[in-house]
Amino acid sequence: MRIRFSKIATLAIFAALASGCEQVAPDSPGGSLVKRGEYLAKIGVCAACHTPPKTEGANCPATESPIDLERRTNPDWLAYLDETRPMAGGVPFLIRFDANTSGVVHSRNITPDPDTGIGNWTDAQIKDALRNGRRPDGTAIIRFPPHTFYEKLAEDDLTALVAYLRSLKPVQHAVLPSKLPFPMPAGNAGPAAPTAPTGRSNERADYLMASLVGCKECHSHNAPDGTLRPFIGGDPSDPVLGVFRLGPDLPLRQNEQGLATFPYPGYALLWGPNLTEFGQNGPEKDVPASELVKAIRTGVSPENDKDGRPGLLAHVMMWQFYKDMSDDDAYSIANYLKDLNYVPHKTPPIRYFGADRNGMFKYLFNAAPSASDQALFGLNSPVNSVACGNP
Repeated sequence: MRIRFSKIATLAIFAALASGCEQVAPDSPGGSLVKRGEYLAKIGVCAACHTPPKTEGANCPATESPIDLERRTNPDWLAYLDETRPMAGGVPFLIRFDANTSGVVHSRNITPDPDTGIGNWTDAQIKDALRNGRRPDGTAIIRFPPHTFYEKLAEDDLTALVAYLRSLKPVQHAVLPSKLPFPMPAGNAGPAAPTAPTGRSNERADYLMASLVGCKECHSHNAPDGTLRPFIGGDPSDPVLGVFRLGPDLPLRQNEQGLATFPYPGYALLWGPNLTEFGQNGPEKDVPASELVKAIRTGVSPENDKDGRPGLLAHVMMWQFYKDMSDDDAYSIANYLKDLNYVPHKTPPIRYFGADRNGMFKYLFNAAPSASDQALFGLNSPVNSVACGNP
């Protein structure tokens, strides 16, 4: 059985970076183990899934307050995160397998709190959880991208990540249990490579994008036969990979329902663009690697808009987490993309649906919402309402 997960609560960000100085990775000589782990966690966007969003008030309101609506239209995703509870978990991911099968996954508390986090886990147990999705008691952790990437992490990067997680402030935050309609087996990645590739190279880029940085996940889609078509962008034929749901239903608390992944006042669908256009023989082959690096770090498009001005990338691009990516890492990825063979594939332009949430759903899944969909995504509620209760 090939499991396909909807990206239902991915956090996105907006940032601007004035980049004129050399970026130095914390794993360079003199960088501490904790700082190196912090760097890896940042470019791996761990906080996006494991830091709960800010909320106003203790009770779940029937309708959103003005501050909630204001935040829904603010493209700075770091403004959504609760800086008082970093990595404390509880972000809900609603998963649609088919019209009648669904589940919900809540990100876990990965702070060193001994009661609700990983404070009582050994270093080896944390590494096993990262690479194989296995708890200390042997039960499986629910894994889907990017968690499945971590099985390719090298031992030195695992050690740094563990050191960073150990350094976090313990936060007591009990997270709701996740629910899936079938058991989830643990992985079996085998022994980790002792060290990660370093320097500025395609080998380093391949390692980063296979183990930590999700370029391939967001800019690919599955062909009808299930074959992954990497880096050529999303496609309406694949309702899961390479497509982002934009709308006002971002879950704000771990016991709320929601559909979309983005603070957008109406409903829309966005497909990840074709990155091979910047590769060998592609129509954008003359765009220098430095412009791709700027896009990675700042969200400024390497292509101008219709008026000849620098364009902005969609806010689902994680550039606020990538703004401090080292020169070696950023240029490794940019040069890797420049070396790709161009594959012609036009990704659709963003498609807007206004308040028609059901229309967006029907377009994406090629069917009207089923009773299961209505229950999972709260599709009967008004556009700006908040559905309270455990999904």
